[in-house]
Amino acid sequence: MDLIAHVPAFARVGASFLGILVAYRLGLRLGYSILLFASVLTLWTGTGFAGAAFQARMLASPENYLLLAVILMLLFFTEALDKTGRMRRTIDALEAWLKSPRLLLAGFPALVGLLPMPGGALFSAPLVAAVDKDNRLPPAHKVAINYWFRHIWEYWWPLYPGIILAIKYAGIPSALFFLIQMPYTVVSALAGFFFIMRKVGAAGGAAPLGRLDLRAALSALWPIALLVAMSLAGSFVLPAAGMTRTLANIVGMVGGLVAGLVAVFAGNPGALRRAATLFAKRNTWDMMLLVLGIQVFSAALSCPLGGAKSATLVTAMRDEFLAMGIPIGLVIALIPFISGAVTGVAFGFVGASFPIVFALLGTSPALHVVCAATVFAYGCGYVGMLLSPVHICFVVTNEYFKTRLCSSYRYILAPALCVLAACLIMSGVYYYLF
Repeated sequence: MDLIAHVPAFARVGASFLGILVAYRLGLRLGYSILLFASVLTLWTGTGFAGAAFQARMLASPENYLLLAVILMLLFFTEALDKTGRMRRTIDALEAWLKSPRLLLAGFPALVGLLPMPGGALFSAPLVAAVDKDNRLPPAHKVAINYWFRHIWEYWWPLYPGIILAIKYAGIPSALFFLIQMPYTVVSALAGFFFIMRKVGAAGGAAPLGRLDLRAALSALWPIALLVAMSLAGSFVLPAAGMTRTLANIVGMVGGLVAGLVAVFAGNPGALRRAATLFAKRNTWDMMLLVLGIQVFSAALSCPLGGAKSATLVTAMRDEFLAMGIPIGLVIALIPFISGAVTGVAFGFVGASFPIVFALLGTSPALHVVCAATVFAYGCGYVGMLLSPVHICFVVTNEYFKTRLCSSYRYILAPALCVLAACLIMSGVYYYLF
């Protein structure tokens, strides 16, 4: 027992982290897995009731309980866009406007990607199949098109829960987070067109643009724009009123979501009942449990040990890595990458790895360090997620087009490596720029 009690901090965290991943792969829901091993970690550190009380105080802070509200409202907002028919009208309008098969093949998954939903690639897969109605493209190629362009926004688009969580842990203004992460979308889109779309050609021949029904096209886009605008405004204005930066980001998002929901249901209040069926779905509450589990695990990592306020599991782990000569940069790369590969979701790798990543930077790191670490950790985690064989979008798209996962990897590996290269370049640029 004495040997177990004196296991190094990095081994305790690593064992707990591995336990989460193993339990998840064995079928236990990720939220339950995280809660289970957060409890194990609390007992292993010997903090006991004091650790549990610390976690309860953390959960009672506005930054944490409002985050739960934001995630639930985000899920409801995306459901509302679907149930009101707004997203369908926007897609139909753009389809009538864009006549180029190449633009349609990449554009439909990208458009659907603006609306986060579990397995959302299955929503855009029939659209990709409809554009290639003559089946000129191999099934694995269509999988890559649908999968890759579906995910070009998740590096910064504020409707994704993983982005909200990443902003919370990074502790920087929302606008700055969006700014430093946006180049990923540019790189992702360009790499996708070069490596995936280049061989598609202009199948069916080029055609002039059709007539754009602007009102229908904006049906889903303007409520989204309103949400984003109000969220950004809140992140700028509220800190000037004395609110902490993290809380301002979350409160701004709440305000944006309220305004966005009012806009979505304007003129169609009857759709409210159909959208409210979201709250009866098991997946909804699995997501909320996952958010709660991540918050508890994060609190377990930051809980003071042995009454020393400056000592936590993460600070002890950082000191151990430095003593062993392991570069912190390597740790910051591997933890998110492995998390992304095993969980297959951005929310999972952010929640599992970001508390560790930012705690390893020490107290009050400089802005240039935070910006560099943010893009580096997120880029590594996202590449791991894109290549994950358990990523639900990847799995359902392969099932839809009736092809094997390994056949699709040859199309997405090169653009994924481009994202990884961008991750290294951007982190270096931000380190010296800021």
